Amino acid sequence: MKIKLLAALTGGFLLAGAAFAQDSDIVASIEADMVAVEGSTFSMGSFGNETNETPVHEVSLDDFYMLSTEVTQSQYKAVMEVNFSRFRGADRPVEEVSWYDAVVFCNKLSMLAGYVPVYSLDGSTNPDEWGDIPRIDAKDEDKARWNSITWNEDADGYRLPTEAEWEFAAKGGIKEEEDPIYSGSDVITDVAWNADTPDGETHDVAGKLPNALGLYDMSGNVWEWVWDWYGNYHTVDNSNPKGADADVTGRKMRRGGSIKSDAVFCRNANRASSVPELRGVDLGFRIVRNADDDFLAGNADETESEDADDELPAVESEDEDSESDAEVAEVSSVVIVPETEDEDTPLISIDLDDEGNLVMDVDEDQALDSFEIER
Repeated sequence: MKIKLLAALTGGFLLAGAAFAQDSDIVASIEADMVAVEGSTFSMGSFGNETNETPVHEVSLDDFYMLSTEVTQSQYKAVMEVNFSRFRGADRPVEEVSWYDAVVFCNKLSMLAGYVPVYSLDGSTNPDEWGDIPRIDAKDEDKARWNSITWNEDADGYRLPTEAEWEFAAKGGIKEEEDPIYSGSDVITDVAWNADTPDGETHDVAGKLPNALGLYDMSGNVWEWVWDWYGNYHTVDNSNPKGADADVTGRKMRRGGSIKSDAVFCRNANRASSVPELRGVDLGFRIVRNADDDFLAGNADETESEDADDELPAVESEDEDSESDAEVAEVSSVVIVPETEDEDTPLISIDLDDEGNLVMDVDEDQALDSFEIER
């Protein structure tokens, strides 16, 4: 099977397939790093520490997925196309991000993945329609508008965890038989980069031991934004709690401590908060999604395998129509623009190699921006 492309001798050639591949890579890598957290009822808060950690109360949570690491700089840049982190490194956690930045990331990633975006502002789920993200010096009315962001609890897209989801996961969920002080250990150096770290910088994610759920850096490295507005705990109506109303304190919760935190602030139960427009060198986040039954039942891999098997006959079939359909599928991500009338237009050929991969043969000295498919 061969596909021929006629390309025009003009400047600036771009294959949408390249962008599509990049989007697919980031979506796939994040999906692969999501951990299933089986919901349950647990005791949230602590005795004898900070007063805002009391009263200890029972909270019931549904199942959810959580990213095994804090969102990295490479992941953030792939989605947002920017990275303002101070301590640079592709696998270091992204920092210098506000709560608003984190929410925008969640919706953009959801759109790339084909999920229903969770968050909405002024009736729109597309962050490109929300306007500029407020910073510390933004007008109060702009901040108030962004503080009105709502959450569609039925949407299947990516989002920030609630404070309760975060603490439950940090404690190891139902897989942790003990109640460690930090996420995965009573010894902070086992699981966290914090103020005891000599260099005072963030480190690559997953550089310390995970907790019982396989989650890394829930203690230390960077503080992690969560959904909730800061407020006192309640002892009633605690099924999937989502925090206080926005007008109570005007501050969003952050959890887990950071490279600048003493050990006491890296405890699983510790609570801290900041205004949502704040960006800092130790402020990051991780993401979650509502769980689906197939994933938790362990059927995800089987489903993917069945889907792959279903596609094989279309490629291998001797039926002429089926083979034609397969050809169309191979080039479906390429943008086709009007062809040139130039008779000297060079010929590009794309072949399938022995492993079924597309291989392009083109004169690298030519600049291209339009082409047509010829069968």
